[in-house]
Amino acid sequence: MSKLFTFIVTALTLGSWPAAVGFIGPETNRNWGITDQAISDAISPYLLSRSLPQKIVIPNGIVDEPLQVNYTFDQNLQNHAESLLGKYNPDYGVFVAIDPDNGHVLTMAESRRDGLDGEVFSVKNTFPGASIYKIVTAVAAVNEGIASESTIIPFNGKGTSFYKKHVFNHKDGEWTRKYTLNESFAKSVNSVFGRLGAVHLEPDVMLQYVHKLGFNRRFASDFAFEGGRVNIDPEDAWQFAELASGYTRKNTLSPIHGAVLGALAVNDGHLLTPSIVKSLTDSSGIPIYTNEKPNRTAVIHADTARQLKSMMESTIRIGSAKRSFGRLKGESYKGLTVGGKTGSLTGTEPKGRYDWFVGFADNGERKIAYAMLCINKEKWYVKSARFVRDILHYYYQSPDSKA
Repeated sequence: MSKLFTFIVTALTLGSWPAAVGFIGPETNRNWGITDQAISDAISPYLLSRSLPQKIVIPNGIVDEPLQVNYTFDQNLQNHAESLLGKYNPDYGVFVAIDPDNGHVLTMAESRRDGLDGEVFSVKNTFPGASIYKIVTAVAAVNEGIASESTIIPFNGKGTSFYKKHVFNHKDGEWTRKYTLNESFAKSVNSVFGRLGAVHLEPDVMLQYVHKLGFNRRFASDFAFEGGRVNIDPEDAWQFAELASGYTRKNTLSPIHGAVLGALAVNDGHLLTPSIVKSLTDSSGIPIYTNEKPNRTAVIHADTARQLKSMMESTIRIGSAKRSFGRLKGESYKGLTVGGKTGSLTGTEPKGRYDWFVGFADNGERKIAYAMLCINKEKWYVKSARFVRDILHYYYQSPDSKA
């Protein structure tokens, strides 16, 4: 396994501000005209070559010297994630974590069993989003008042099956199962979500929430990454069913965007713009740029976020991640809330079986939102939910994680 980045964290030495240079913008955003785009232009080429710079030059005509970069990464968490990837050694593994309150990226860790260098998967969106798209559907249905987590939506067939007759021509019968939306989310029932998206939600409403949650548009971040993509014929109802359930390879997701979706449940429904730069300082240690104000937008009601949180908790308690998590035990787990959404599908870029786990954890003092993607060709080395369970054990129990 090779490390994704060599992170260099720079200590800040506070000093007095030069009297001749005034602030640009509001007092809470002392950035001397330095924009997120300018930082992204300077950093992103290095990120894509897997080595973030210690210093960058921002050609804005105000500050013309190289500036020290203080990154947002939690180096202990980064090291532990890389160590775990080395332990399990999946064919491909990607783990991304962010702070759900401000969008600061805490870690981007990757590994490849063949050891070959290639594209940085954390920022790519070539991966089928699979059942992670059920988050979009659940949010749209609840936020629009179509359903709540306690609404019973009957279905026929297996939860994993997906047939047009079950989506468009449902009829209650002797073998009909009647799950609440909460249960269907936790157990990832395809027919229920296909019906929500293709029958109960209007196409333009579904597409509205696709846009609201960041798909098919660019995040104005301080580093370049690809958001999820939705490729759909607005006249084809079956494609909306596929989108709503995630049962298609056409609609994709990047790990960074997955972590943003996980954060919705624990930040009152705000869509974050992830960032990797905390501050820039000059050669004297004076802060020239500070990332003080989170770039986030309220996209769903706080109560919708609360219900999403409940559904994601049920995924671990009674649903598709129950076996991977087991019971979280220990003093540090008291008061800890953990939730997530699983997703699995066969993909081609790279070829293999894709296994997602997107979610959050919160103990009242520290929050984390994450996305884990494992891609295995022939053999399962670790399930994504199990990997996250090990990460959370470290993050909330290990003294090193709090250093």
